[in-house]
Amino acid sequence: MEITPAAAKPPNPFNPGSPVDPNDFVGRVQELENFRQKLRQTINGSLASMAVAGGYGIGKTSFLHKCKTIAEEQNALTIYFSLNEIDYLTRDRLARTLIRRTEEKVREEWILRRIGHEVLKALSHVRISTQSGIEIGISQDSEAAYPNLQSALAAAWEILKGSKTAIVFLIDEARLLERNRAELILYLRAVLEQLQLIHIPVMIVPAGKLTISGPTGSGFSPLVRTFHPVILTNFNREETCAFINKKLSGAGFSIKQDIFDKIYEVTEGHPYVLSAYMAYAYDKLQAGENQLNELHFKAADVDFVTRILSPFFSRFYDQSSKMSKKILEIMSANAKGESSLSHLTQTLKKDNNELSPYLAKLVQDGVIFRIDRGKYGLFHHLLGKYVQEHVKESREMPKIAPEQNQNTS
Repeated sequence: MEITPAAAKPPNPFNPGSPVDPNDFVGRVQELENFRQKLRQTINGSLASMAVAGGYGIGKTSFLHKCKTIAEEQNALTIYFSLNEIDYLTRDRLARTLIRRTEEKVREEWILRRIGHEVLKALSHVRISTQSGIEIGISQDSEAAYPNLQSALAAAWEILKGSKTAIVFLIDEARLLERNRAELILYLRAVLEQLQLIHIPVMIVPAGKLTISGPTGSGFSPLVRTFHPVILTNFNREETCAFINKKLSGAGFSIKQDIFDKIYEVTEGHPYVLSAYMAYAYDKLQAGENQLNELHFKAADVDFVTRILSPFFSRFYDQSSKMSKKILEIMSANAKGESSLSHLTQTLKKDNNELSPYLAKLVQDGVIFRIDRGKYGLFHHLLGKYVQEHVKESREMPKIAPEQNQNTS
């Protein structure tokens, strides 16, 4: 009698840290509609760009990939790239990147037979002769050198307009654009203003942990003036349930409905934390099981924070300054991870103006958020648990006495 081996469990559908497939994307309904509206405006000649802002793991990259799908459905030449691997960015280098990425995308479209070879050939001759004397372009001849980025993009559009509805740049990890008093943001703004005058449909969407307010919190940052920000936050309960059900059903599994409250309480709907929690519980499924229940999550709870989320939370605490760590330790010991400026100053015996720069940096880095004037909270309650465990371990660590010099005489 032949024995049939048990069917292997499908691959884990939850992959924290990786972008969600646009087909599996849920939620962000209003934010996506905002993108669609601005895309329609751009296609019709009234240029409208936007920015995507949010903390680590909130889903910015997944959102950009969904926007890419939407723009491609509208037959826009859609160019996604990340600035993550670039340490130093200048105007020339940014212009070079935009033009080269455009040419690479047209080459890809040509391979897929969505665009003609003559378009690719014509675009490869678009070059920029910058003020610094650097020429930017794909071809090595000097057939068509343009004096600046806007004229080069206008020339590219003249070549593309018979095939495409717009040019859309989706720039991930774009915080680099804000260095040096947001010089590059202002540069892109000037480029878009010039393109608007001649009705060249170009849309630029930078995404990252961007600064969306001025120094005084007025909201009039260089970014906001041109790139109206869409701020991504945690999923609500409905979006959390939809995300889980879509992922599990795709793998042929289900989940007990009465467990959603626990999942939402633990994860707060934070996309990365949610994916990590669900991935860990899924791994607890045994052969023959096809439904997640409370036992799988009890097993996941044992070392979820200290083991699974440790690499994620380490950037927020381990890499902070000594004073920032003290602030986080005080906040983690309080209910809901919240604390007031007055409580922090009293506990640390520091003046407001001494602590304010540290609080501002923690807010900017997405570690804490401002609840109200003079009141702050941790971005996630499990960060508080991580910090407390870290403090506990450091206190329990045995102190090693310094080596004694031994006289051998």
